[in-house]
Amino acid sequence: MEQKAPEQERREQQRMPTYLGAQITTDHRLIAIDCVVRNMSGKGAKILVPSTSLVPDEFVLHITSRETAYRMRPRWRTHCALGVEVVPLADNAPVPLAAARRKKQLEAENAKLKGRLSEFE
Repeated sequence: MEQKAPEQERREQQRMPTYLGAQITTDHRLIAIDCVVRNMSGKGAKILVPSTSLVPDEFVLHITSRETAYRMRPRWRTHCALGVEVVPLADNAPVPLAAARRKKQLEAENAKLKGRLSEFE
């Protein structure tokens, strides 16, 4: 029996295994498809869906447990799985509201932690 050589990894960043409930929507939330994120990196993810035929060529992936959303584009498809990449924002694109809120929350937490650290100095 002939053995196949292992496929060469082409990803720029290693994906970490996950099991996150998520939802795929369009810009105007015309559709909503429940899905599971099986692995993820800063640049992409593998998503399981009931059928990839309903998934548009560009969509927003909402990860509910993390309260985050990413604009994504499929790179490959099988019947019930998608490999997707994060679509970078244009330089003049408005920041999504969820990202702006999260940034503000993190800045407030950072300021609070800096204040606590200064108490020890």
